[in-house]
Formats: sequence, structure tokens, C-alpha cells
Amino acid sequence: MPPSKKKKSAKKGSSKRGNAAAAASPSNAPRSNDEIIGNTWRTGVMKKQVIRELNEALAYEATSDKRKEILDKIISLDGVSVGETGATDASLMPLTYESEPMINYAPPKRFMLTVGKTAPFYIDKKFHGRPVNMLANAGYDGDILEGAKRWRGNEPTYHLMLPNLSMGNKCTIYLGECYLDKEDPLLFAQAFAKGISSFDWPDSFAIHQCPFCCKMAQPCKDKSKKESIEEASYIMIIQNIMQFMFSGGRKSIQKIHRGLPRLCCKDCFGKNLIPEPGKGDDHTYPGILQHGIFSNAAKSLVSKQVEKVSEGKTIEKVRPSAYSLFGMYKKCGMIAAVDEVIYINQKAETEMIAPMLGLSIGKKPTSIKEAMAEKAEGERCHEVD
Repeated sequence: MPPSKKKKSAKKGSSKRGNAAAAASPSNAPRSNDEIIGNTWRTGVMKKQVIRELNEALAYEATSDKRKEILDKIISLDGVSVGETGATDASLMPLTYESEPMINYAPPKRFMLTVGKTAPFYIDKKFHGRPVNMLANAGYDGDILEGAKRWRGNEPTYHLMLPNLSMGNKCTIYLGECYLDKEDPLLFAQAFAKGISSFDWPDSFAIHQCPFCCKMAQPCKDKSKKESIEEASYIMIIQNIMQFMFSGGRKSIQKIHRGLPRLCCKDCFGKNLIPEPGKGDDHTYPGILQHGIFSNAAKSLVSKQVEKVSEGKTIEKVRPSAYSLFGMYKKCGMIAAVDEVIYINQKAETEMIAPMLGLSIGKKPTSIKEAMAEKAEGERCHEVD
């Protein structure tokens, strides 16, 4: 649940509370995201009243007292306790939407959703091969499975060497520039609804929180106007967050992860990217903006759509909605390629750690369905023990 939300529902008859939401007074605190979307995460139905209420909740979240405390904390920490990375120590970052398994992942280290206003990073351009293990064992279906089959490894994947967001700085991925449409908060809330997974992951509003300054991304007011699109434009990255999964009465250990899209303020991103002009414009800002997945890995998938929308418009100049960009991450196969890299790295790390804890190791990657079943069985055995 978002840090500023209350479990009790707001009173009915609040359909015209758009201005009140911005005031962020305790009396009109919105419902939780999962209460707002109800079972639409199962049906995929896009109801106007749900879109409106979720956007009002996002506006409330952006100006709440709790948000102001977080923003003040981020400002006060700028330049404080800076380590070798040039960023403030993760342990000092304010808690926002972090789940308990993230915080307790590997004490004293922990996965965080914030890096601070000053967090210098490089871009590492990689070419990943076919996701062999993922195709064999990951339990993919739908767009992700088709994308995994499509991936050949001849398109670049841009890893952000960004401190605090991932262990080893290897799992944060650059997707490109996008704008936040009014429907996107609902689409993200449905895609990351609590009911989809039995694991404790951050609320969908974590997607909207800039990992640098912690300001909340707001949707475009009028996408027919260029200036409105520009005001609602952000840079999307994928933060792969992880947690341990125990099964068999906590006798077996396996790591699971979730790719969480994050919307970064363009100014924050550009300020912190350390340019390396000698490696090409894709290692500079704003040069990197011309190298999102729409102009690389997903180019063939969107080229015909772009031609239909605007004759003569190049893909490099297309600015997709945030959820469309995230969808292409799955459809083009990059998500499977990244999962493969994470699996190989984490398998080696787990094989080293597990014996120290007296645990056996999961033998293969776990699909969502398998993970839920194993977690339930583990909890049942633990109760019996």
C-alpha cells in the first residue's frame, strides 16, 4: 500500500474531488489502489470512473504530507555519506514503497527504490544471446513467450550501472522516453495488482516515483497538445527487484525477481548520467533518447503501426505512452533476455550462499504458477513442523 494511503475507503459521492485530491487533507484520503481497481485486474476492463479515481489518488499521493516528508528527506541527504559510487548510502534512503522482503533481502544490504538526487551512473551496452533457460523452464506464456522465441541477441540492451537499485548494478535496464497517459496508472495497477502474485511486491505507485528525487509522475492533461505531452514525459527504466523464496519447511531456497518499470524525471536522469562520448551518442544525454527499444529491439514490431499513424514519421521520433513502452519490453523478447542474465548470475550466487545457510537449492527457474504453489506448500510444511 502506498505510504500515504489509508485502508478505510473514502465516502461515496466523491466523483468531483479532483481539486480536493491535490489539497491532500486527511479527510479525503483515497482508497488503496487494489480497492480502487477491484477485480479489473482479472478482466482488463477499463472503466472511466476507475481511471478517474486512480488519477485522483495519484494526485493526492504527489502532494500528501507523507510525500512532502520524503521529498524533504531526499533533499537533506543530497551529498551526505557518499560512497565510492558517488551516491548516498542506501541505508539512509527513506522508505517509500519497499516491501519487507526487499528490505530484508540480504542484511545489511537491501533493495531500495531510491538512489537520491545525486547518483552518478554509466551506461553499459550489452548484447545478450537467446534465452535458452527461460524458454525451457520459466513457464512463459502469451506475449512474453512469443517475444522470447523472437529474440536473437543482435539488438543492444542498455544496462544502467545505477547504485542502490540492484545488487551488483547489473539488473537496471534502460527502455527509453515515454509520456504518461491518463489510462496508464490503471494499466500498471492491473498489471502489478497484489492478487496476481502471492509474494509481497511494492504497490504500483512505485512505478510513478522517480528513483532520484522521489517526485511522482503525473499523467498528460491533453495528449492532443505537444506541450502537454512534453510536461508528462519521462524516461522509463526497469528495476529488477528480488526476494528469497523458501519451500519445503524453509529447507530449500530460491530467488525470484520482478521487473518493475520506473519513471525517471528527465532532468534527474540527464544530470546523473556520466557521458562517455567516445563510445557513441548512446552513452550521452540527450543522445541516449534516440536509442530506446522502439528504435532498436522493438523496431520491427512498431514500424508498421507508426507508418499508419503518421506517414513519413520515423520510429526514433515516436514517443509512446508509458504502458505501451513497457508492453514492448515484453513483446520484443528483451525481458526474457534479461531474465536469462539474472538467472545465470543469481544461480551462481545462490549456489555459494545456500550451503552456508544449510539450505538446498532450487534446480530451475520458477514460473509464477510454480512459485505460488511451492510457497503455499512451504508455508503448510512450516506450520506442521
